[in-house]
Amino acid sequence: MKLTDILKDSGIELGKVYTDKDKPPFQVNEYGMKTSELVGTPKKQFGSIYNMKEDMAEGKFDPKNPQVHIIGFGVYELKSLEKAIARDLKECISKDAEFTAMKLYSKHNTTEAKIKAANDVYKQMETPQYKRAVTMYKRKR
Repeated sequence: MKLTDILKDSGIELGKVYTDKDKPPFQVNEYGMKTSELVGTPKKQFGSIYNMKEDMAEGKFDPKNPQVHIIGFGVYELKSLEKAIARDLKECISKDAEFTAMKLYSKHNTTEAKIKAANDVYKQMETPQYKRAVTMYKRKR
């Protein structure tokens, strides 16, 4: 006789949590996904400044609002990316915790990639190489 047979004979269902004998069981469905589908972030680069040298050569580079390449997703201008992140986070705030967890921690989400790409670009904008390139660009104009 298997454990599942014993549970079926006693009237206990799998997937339910039993708290007290006089209370009915409740269904456990945390976040609507298996925990294995909710992932942590790999340590990799998520974004960088896109076509900086080409834009500088054409004279249309904006040092305060560069184009951001989000790896595997697309290209945004930095200000548009900030607005998209704010919109996504406002949507998370307006919904319940389950939606927020799905939006931020599911395997193929874009919100986390946008936030991390923006962070990568802010770090890149603080480097001496970027500051020197911007200074040289401003002198040529």
